[in-house]
Amino acid sequence: MILSTALCASVGALAVGTAALWSHFHRPQNRALAAGSLFVALWMLCWHGDFIVSSNPLWLRAAWFAAGILPIFLVFLRETISWPLRSARERFSGIRIWWLFPAVWCSWVVCRFFYREPLPLVHPMFGTMMIAPIVAGLLSTVMFLLGTVQRLQGRIGAHRLELQLLGLGGALLILVTFVFPVMGAVTHDRTWDRLMPLLILAIFAGLSWTLLTSRLLDAKHLLTIGVEKIVLVASTSVFVWGIRDLAAQFMPAWLAFGVALALGLWFVAELRPWLQELTQRYAPAERVRRSAFEIARRDLRPEQMEEAFIKLLTQWGNCDRAVILMASQGRLIGGGIEWPLHCDEMKLLHRMRWATAERLDREKPRFEGPGLAALMKANGFGVLVASAGPSLAFVMGLSFPRTRMPFTYPQVTQLLSLESTIETALSRAHYLMKVQHAEQLATVGLLGASIAHEIRNPLVSIKTFVQLLPHRYQEATFREKFFRLIGEEVGRIDRMTEQLLDLSTPRVFTMQETAIHLLLTGCIDLITAKADDKRVKISTDYQADNDIVFTDPNAVKQVVLNLGFNAIQALEQKTDDREVTVATRKTETSLEIVISDNGTGIAPEVWSRLFQPFQSTKSSGFGLGLATCRDILSNLHASITADQPSAGRGATFRILLPCQPPTS
Repeated sequence: MILSTALCASVGALAVGTAALWSHFHRPQNRALAAGSLFVALWMLCWHGDFIVSSNPLWLRAAWFAAGILPIFLVFLRETISWPLRSARERFSGIRIWWLFPAVWCSWVVCRFFYREPLPLVHPMFGTMMIAPIVAGLLSTVMFLLGTVQRLQGRIGAHRLELQLLGLGGALLILVTFVFPVMGAVTHDRTWDRLMPLLILAIFAGLSWTLLTSRLLDAKHLLTIGVEKIVLVASTSVFVWGIRDLAAQFMPAWLAFGVALALGLWFVAELRPWLQELTQRYAPAERVRRSAFEIARRDLRPEQMEEAFIKLLTQWGNCDRAVILMASQGRLIGGGIEWPLHCDEMKLLHRMRWATAERLDREKPRFEGPGLAALMKANGFGVLVASAGPSLAFVMGLSFPRTRMPFTYPQVTQLLSLESTIETALSRAHYLMKVQHAEQLATVGLLGASIAHEIRNPLVSIKTFVQLLPHRYQEATFREKFFRLIGEEVGRIDRMTEQLLDLSTPRVFTMQETAIHLLLTGCIDLITAKADDKRVKISTDYQADNDIVFTDPNAVKQVVLNLGFNAIQALEQKTDDREVTVATRKTETSLEIVISDNGTGIAPEVWSRLFQPFQSTKSSGFGLGLATCRDILSNLHASITADQPSAGRGATFRILLPCQPPTS
């Protein structure tokens, strides 16, 4: 048997049909494409017979007879996409008028004028009506496109995208079928005939892939890519050819070829970004990616960051609803939704990474597929994207766009990229919030130990007066003093407990006008007991004439207490003259708080990474205190720095607080 391109195309068509049936046997589109692949295989066998026995017109007539049936197959496939629930008989009855075309065409094929002797050169010539195949091809292409456009009216969802792809691929298939053989007959060059089966197989396989793959594609997107690649290849070819011919006049041919090839690679590298910018193919994805990074860089609370990301997703997807679900205690929670984390549907979603109704419909049926599809339909989701990794911890869901069109695969790839950025940003925000809360609790623990005797003193006074009350109740002076002392001491205890509660509650920043000197005095009162216990002197130097700033007093209090306790701990190894100084000074637009000690100072190798997490020179703790202070102050539009180490000087930390509300 002689091997030919037509025979290879026949085998390839059978492979396409087998893949269509294997991927989803019960789907009508798959069965229609499988039947079409069998037709294409038989058609290519007829061309193979013409290649082997080119002197026998029987094979040529059979091939052209099959070519006349091609539009019928394409129209039947169009009806299958438009009405997948109809039976095959109903779909065939809807295209009865199209049977007129193959009837007329086949009558022409069997006519004696279709083929005549003698055989010029290597290929038989058509008769005097050689223009008939071109007319038939153009006419059937126009009719097919008009019918497809008519079917598109009022269509939404995946069916619309599939019809667009079928219209594009079907028109190319018909044109190649009728034009290439005519070109071979006109030029007497059988290269056109040998190339035609390969092109038909490529177009048919590409059309089948776009209609069967789980990656839903857009005809406009594919056409843009195709035009971009054609322009790139054509421009590069002309450029390389011109450079080679020009260089050949001054240098050897081999060197001219090398120069042309090198410049051609440079030309491609320069032309490709320009074409992509011209077609604006990556512009929406780049814009949304930059917006996501901008949100991730902001020091927002997790709730605020999640709200910003949801707004970005709804704008990008042109939809009404977006939901971010995060794993918590065996469930995915978010947006008013709670899904079991280890149910079959979520396990399938984790394996798939992303799911749309179209993907679940196109792929080979799975046991969990109907449940996941029902879950998406019940919640109105057009796409779900899950996090990668060993376990499912993050899911994003978007409702259908307002255009009611499904999410295509290029959009899904953009969403997968966004998912990675959003998950990282939200995980970091939740982690920092937990760290801040842990630091708050640690500060509360230190305060609890340091002010225990501060609370004990008023309790002792109250106890003493209560013991004396039965004996001296009749004394008016005693009663007056008793009632006044009870109120003062209970109020003192109440203020201390309120300060502890303020520090232990989860951080919600409330910006307001705050008198810093009064706040610092309260902080010093709280750490005085600890300082006295360690024989540390606390001194103040308030130079700021106007101490009003715009900040969160509780957040600043936590930072000052953290720095104060750190300073006291840094002086533990010093034997005498232990002192911590708290100073303020006014700058042009802010107020500076300076907390310094006269200890050994900060080691030079530690100073450069002082505010990074897990950096500590103490024997206990995790080294998160200063990193937490920096994050807290950044949320307040403030900053913290440490002076460079200097011999003979202790550590000095400077906090800059804004005096006016931020403009943005």
